[in-house]
Amino acid sequence: MTNSTSLLSAWQQLRNRSITCEEALNVLIDQEGMLKLHLLDPEVSQRFFREFPDRDILPPIIPLLLWRNCYYLASPVSISEDMIKVMSDRSFSDIKIVPVDEKSYSSWFHTQHLDPTRISAMPLVNPLTGELERENVSETTELYLSKAVDQIERIKTLLSGALRNRASDIHLEPFKDCLKIRYRIDGILRKITTLSPEVGRKVIVALKVMSNMDIAESRRPQDGRIGENYAGGKGSNQGLDMRVSVLPCVWGEKAVIRLLPEENPFTDLHNLGFASQALDIYKKLLHQPQGMIIFTGPTGSGKTSTLYTSLMNVATEDINVVTVEDPVEYVLPGITQTQVHERAGMTLAAGLRAILRQDPDVIMVGEIRDRETADTAVRAALTGHLVLTTLHTNDALGAIPRLKDIGPDPGLISDALLGIVGQRLVRKICSYCAAQYTPTEQELSVLGLEKAQIDLSTFRKGKGCANCFKTGYSGREAIVELLDLDDISRQIIYDGTMTQLYRYLQERGYISFRWAAIDKVTTGVTTVEEVQRVVPYSALIRKQ
Repeated sequence: MTNSTSLLSAWQQLRNRSITCEEALNVLIDQEGMLKLHLLDPEVSQRFFREFPDRDILPPIIPLLLWRNCYYLASPVSISEDMIKVMSDRSFSDIKIVPVDEKSYSSWFHTQHLDPTRISAMPLVNPLTGELERENVSETTELYLSKAVDQIERIKTLLSGALRNRASDIHLEPFKDCLKIRYRIDGILRKITTLSPEVGRKVIVALKVMSNMDIAESRRPQDGRIGENYAGGKGSNQGLDMRVSVLPCVWGEKAVIRLLPEENPFTDLHNLGFASQALDIYKKLLHQPQGMIIFTGPTGSGKTSTLYTSLMNVATEDINVVTVEDPVEYVLPGITQTQVHERAGMTLAAGLRAILRQDPDVIMVGEIRDRETADTAVRAALTGHLVLTTLHTNDALGAIPRLKDIGPDPGLISDALLGIVGQRLVRKICSYCAAQYTPTEQELSVLGLEKAQIDLSTFRKGKGCANCFKTGYSGREAIVELLDLDDISRQIIYDGTMTQLYRYLQERGYISFRWAAIDKVTTGVTTVEEVQRVVPYSALIRKQ
């Protein structure tokens, strides 16, 4: 009997005489004024609001109960006697106002305006102040999921929450007793909520249907894509491309969704995070008529963003820019982009050879993986083309032995190379909770610094607040190592050793990860702890 009663709204329990009116109000609103939204009855709201077609005249209220010709209304603000009389006359009922917390009213308001059939990245606006409010992602997601009526609506609710909070990936992981939902925000996975195993299995099946996967096959991995539209930050419709990967595991199938909004964020080199000195050098490299620029870093280090932003800055009406990618992650205006299709014979090397017959000025090769691609890219850089490409190495210097190992002649490499960019993404200190911070000697020693060398007043650290998930960080930007080659370094690449090259660069001075890390930390952009998390230890212990 207790279980069946708990499923009823407070108003239904009151009508069944299971509880009194006072008990119903206590069930709905706790002592702190927090409202239990799941115990509200939509019929009470429908009856009250149908008397007010022009709801804009009403103050912020939530219909709680209708009992003995009296509406009990919750409100986070005080309401004048005149307005209470207007509501009483229009509804032909008595009106009693019950105080409620502002947060509860805001949550109720957002659920009333929720459209679970639509994906939306529009931020939540406080209905009382009109200002943007920082949502509790877990609470909001659980509340919105409770309003979804089918699996498609649940998936769209998860997608909306991820877009609103700048998530790059959604992880749906099955365990014995639940399906765990996590978002990757600023490079860090955060648990959002869980679904029951029964609902979780249905959500995975619905996701496979949306991705055009074989729902009868659950023993092997599958990949798919979903194309949707969503409401952007300004309310306009924008495209959303999603890559979906499903992997069989012990308790079912795990799914990961990579979110790729089709809006073009790659417009300004200044937004990438380059230090001013590094940016000046990089711009000079980018406007050379020929040569090769290599970008290095692990997956998720921001290489694609830097590449695309660079291409957008050189793609003018009189420049022919062509790319060969695997896969094409974003569609860029004014640029010819080609997709690798190995089964059809369209490899990176084959695509690059075909591009050279398309009269290109600037070529972007997604990645150098084999000797044929490397040879063709190097020769293209020597024959009047600017070539941008990527390699997976720990730092900028590591690209040189890696390229030699793949196969091109060292003499051709030294002639073709313009520069090498190594990068990582560091989280920025949250601007809402940043405070001055005095670093310890141990933290300074990580960067090879002493207190007497620097101004300690510029160091900052986030205390943690609702705007940054209590982490002290919000947003990310690149930390960049930049190696621009001169004649001596080219000669060393041709007939010298890496030790000689490194010694020469130390003497000449170059923008290393350590130099860039010191710049980010001493200007209050990030912390030593965050630098240690993403930058290789070997790069930090090098001294110039």
